[in-house]
Amino acid sequence: MISSSDAPFPVTRWSLVSGARAAADPAKRRAAVEELCTLYWRPIYGFLRRRGLPSADAQDATQGFFVSLLDEDLFAKAAEGSGRMRSFLLGALQRWQRGEWRKGMAEKRGGGKELLSLDVMRDEEDFDPSAGDHETPEHFFEKSCALVLLESAMQRLASEQAAAGKGDAFAVLRPLLAPIGGAAAPSYEDAAKTLHISAEALRVTLHRLRKRFAEVLRNAVADTLANPTDEAVQAEIDALRTALSSR
Repeated sequence: MISSSDAPFPVTRWSLVSGARAAADPAKRRAAVEELCTLYWRPIYGFLRRRGLPSADAQDATQGFFVSLLDEDLFAKAAEGSGRMRSFLLGALQRWQRGEWRKGMAEKRGGGKELLSLDVMRDEEDFDPSAGDHETPEHFFEKSCALVLLESAMQRLASEQAAAGKGDAFAVLRPLLAPIGGAAAPSYEDAAKTLHISAEALRVTLHRLRKRFAEVLRNAVADTLANPTDEAVQAEIDALRTALSSR
């Protein structure tokens, strides 16, 4: 097993960790953990499946891990100075596996304290833990988290476009911006016809959207860093590309 500090990609938003750690109100702390769970249950779940857990047990373990973040105040142990939240989340998961999981998980699903409805995990029951046999669970985890960040940035851009009254057009153009979400990308010709614009107008529109997406992605990456200098943000973007290039 590789050291978690050696993996190249940050996996959680530092703002959420900081907010949960600082929140005096238990409800606010729980809300922060719930958001982390919603964002990152797939990488956690996939990591646990790659470690050999069957679907139902991985779902239980995912719930139990996030509940432990809340109940055991693990946020107080996060080292802000390290800058990288991937080390915190993956390291916490590995420690939890060695502790609570080995006790047999006497109380399933976090002792009934369900953070995330298990309904959202049902689409993962066909997860194939043997896919990409050359990958370690840690490597699989990094790629999955990179996709989470890309999807988050794309959703921010989609919200912007919808607020500007361009939601329908963006739905057509979105698959042409980045290969995420599983939607098949139309040809440039088909997209232009659907939008009733010329091929040149389509190229100009896509250029502007790609530029804006790059800006939104940089902001999303900055949100993962304790000290988001330009150099640090660029380093994380490079890490994102590296994590995805091995897909």
